[in-house]
Parts: sequence; structure tokens; C-alpha cells
Amino acid sequence: MSSWTRPWKLVVVLSLVVSLLAACTGGNKSELPELPENGAGKITIMHYGEEQFMSEFGNTFSVKFPEIELEVVEMQEYFQSLKPEDDGNKKLIEFIKNKKVDVAMLNQGNYEELASAGVLYKLDTIIQDEKYSVDDFAPGVIDLIREKGGNALYGLPTVFNSQALFYNVDLFKKHAVELPTNKMNVKQVMDLAKRFDSKSKDEKDRIYGIHTGYRNIADYFIFLGEASNMQIIDQKAEKVVMDSEAWKVLFLDYAELVKSGKINMNDQSPNRAYDPGFAAGKSALGIGQQWMIEEMKYATQRYGPDGKPGKAFEWGMVTVPVDPASPDESSLVELSEIFAVTNDSPNKRAAWEFIKFSTGPEMARINGRSTRKLTARTKYQKEINGKSMEAFTMLRPAKNNYNVYKTLNKNDVSVEFHSTLTMKLNEALMAVKDGKKSAEQAYSDLLPELQKALEEAKQKGAKEKAEKK
Repeated sequence: MSSWTRPWKLVVVLSLVVSLLAACTGGNKSELPELPENGAGKITIMHYGEEQFMSEFGNTFSVKFPEIELEVVEMQEYFQSLKPEDDGNKKLIEFIKNKKVDVAMLNQGNYEELASAGVLYKLDTIIQDEKYSVDDFAPGVIDLIREKGGNALYGLPTVFNSQALFYNVDLFKKHAVELPTNKMNVKQVMDLAKRFDSKSKDEKDRIYGIHTGYRNIADYFIFLGEASNMQIIDQKAEKVVMDSEAWKVLFLDYAELVKSGKINMNDQSPNRAYDPGFAAGKSALGIGQQWMIEEMKYATQRYGPDGKPGKAFEWGMVTVPVDPASPDESSLVELSEIFAVTNDSPNKRAAWEFIKFSTGPEMARINGRSTRKLTARTKYQKEINGKSMEAFTMLRPAKNNYNVYKTLNKNDVSVEFHSTLTMKLNEALMAVKDGKKSAEQAYSDLLPELQKALEEAKQKGAKEKAEKK
């Protein structure tokens, strides 16, 4: 071996040693400068309200970072400034810039818009450099945030919204009906509801198959369809696409439940502060959020004939009905609190420290014990009142979250179509209930009426848009 190769060998060996030492000491330093030695800093945070923010995050954060000053910009000011003709996302960007917001709290929709508009600071590198773990979030959450950010992370979630299908075990046993299971489709749920036939004519003693919560029967029909990823109108808002076999089957099954009186709706009388349907033991099934667990706890104190305490019953939860083509996800799983650092922030280090804390294990342990929140880090999700929360955390957020309102807005179609949709649906269902039409005939008559209403709403929306200019 010639002598001139030895120095190069030495350089290679030294380079390897340096690399190994760097790996042992954590690698490159973070791209953001550290806080000053005294820990001082200041961040302006956009949130629903100052009192709520301090209760949920601020007070706890300030114990760990007492020298970081927190200023809260309340979103109510943004909402009050919106006019019907405004582009909500553009207005939000202006609001963030004018208020010099360091940390923005966003939902799933405006997070995607602001990320693509370049308003948010990319977190991937700092997450990697600081080895900040994102492995224990709920299934699909990080994947969704990355996808909505154009294959990058511009924010992290604290909690998420989800729903479950509640069932009354005592009623299922009494009527000899098999218990619900996870990942049923909507037809299976409707078929279960059909099997609960109330023998009593007295409203106080009636038993129903399914409870609609706070929705009327038309809205609940739409809710069930969209929860199953069934579109009402196409993505260009040109055609009503409810002429599918899936929609027809749902309509026929649902109309049968309406006609036979197996669906009940919320009693909205002034003396009812809580949902009296499922919690009162009057329905075999009901879809709701985790706060319904608290309802069950107090059911015996609040419900019953004439407002007297009701009878306790055994109950359980499974996942909401899903689209058989995508059985592991649901459009009812949504991200409502995504914290993001703004690109223009001069206080990125303090802002990142807040996001690390608010979306990290410490806050997850707190949120995991709440009856009003589901922590995004499901590892820390605790049982609530002795009930596992698996039904809420099992499904991933849907990649394509279909919603008729969103489709109307995206295509500048007058939102009057939505009110016409619910009105026409209600008329069709009532015609079946009153025996004026068969379910088949009501469904057949409904489709051209909705198509005509969509075309009219599209024309009106185009006119409204032209007038704005």
C-alpha cells in the first residue's frame, strides 16, 4: 500500500468517529435558537376564548414555563368580522397577520388551507432534530395532518372528535336481539333498529329502535348517509348522486323505521336540559359523543316518567357505522384543535415549546381523564366511568370527508339547497309515514325534485357571486 493513501484513511476514520460522537450526543442542534437563560419569552395565541384557554392549557403551561408571557387573541373577534360574502380562509389569514399571532389553533379544514397558503411553519425538521415522538397519536391522525399539509407537518393536535354507537344491553336481551359489533355498516344498524317493536301505545312506555339525538328525521337521514361516506351531490355540485343502490336501500330502511314509529327524536321542551332519549332507556340505539357516558351516569337522577328519576340500565358502545369499502375509517373522526406556529412569528422557539407541551404526554395525561375530550395521544386515554374508549379511538379519520355544506361552499352554490334538501326529505318521509306513498314511490319522486333544486341553487349562487364583484 502506498504511503499517500494513509492520510486519507485517517481522515475517513476520524470522520466516522465524529459521526458516531454526533449520534451519541443527539446529532445536529435544533434549527430554532434556545430560549434565553432566564426562560423569558412571549407568545400570542389564537383560541376560542381567554378564560377557556387558560383553564385548558395556559395555567398548566405557565407552571412549567413561568417566564413565558401568554397573550390570547379570541377568535370571536374573527367570527364577528365575517360577512356572508367573505372568503373565510382569506379573512382568517388577514386576522392572523394583523394580530401578529404566533400560535394558531385550527380545525381540519382551515389547517389545510393555511398550510397550502404558506402561512404556517413547517415542523418536520425540528420534530426530527429534537426527537419529539409522534408515534402514539390516534390511528391515522399524523398521516392525515401530513397529507393535508402537502406531505409535511405544519401542526399537531391536542384532542380529536369522535362518536360511537351506544346500545341498551337490557333492551337487546329483553327483545332477544344480538348485540351490535364494531364496524357494522348502516344497513346492519337499521336492521337492528327494526327489531325493537314497542307494544305500548303510551308514549311514556314506548320503546324505540334508534334515537336521533338533537336532529330532526331528515337531518338524521343525511347524517347516517354522510357518516357512511355516501355523497349527496357530486364534487362539482352539478348532479344529485343519491340515485345509487346504497342511498335507495338506506331510504327504504329508514322510511320503514319512520312509518313504524321506531325512530324517536329529542324532547326539546324547556324542562329538558339533557338528551332524554337513549339516556332515559327509551331507545335501543343512539349515536353520540363521549359526553353521553356522563349522561348514563346521571340518567337515574334526571329521567323517567313525569320527570322522576329513571331506571338504571346496562349499556355498551361499538364503533359508528362505516363504509364497507373503508371499514377502518370514519368521517365522524375529526381534528378540531390543531396548534400551529405561524411562519411570520418572531417567537418561534417559545411557540414551539407551547406546542410541544400542549400536544405532548403531559397534557395527554390530563385530557385522557376528561369526559369532554378525547386525547389525540390514545396511549394516555383512560376509561371513563369504567367504560373503555376503544369504540371512539379505533377508527381512523376519513381521508375524504364528504359533507354537502362543504361541497356547496366550494362550488359557490347557494346554501338554500341544504334547507330545500331537508324540507324535501322530510316531506318524502312523512308521505310514507302517513300512507300517502310507498317508500319506493317517495324515493323515486324525490330525486328529480332535488336535482331541480340543485340547479336552481347553482344558478342563484352564480348570480350572488357575480353581484359581489
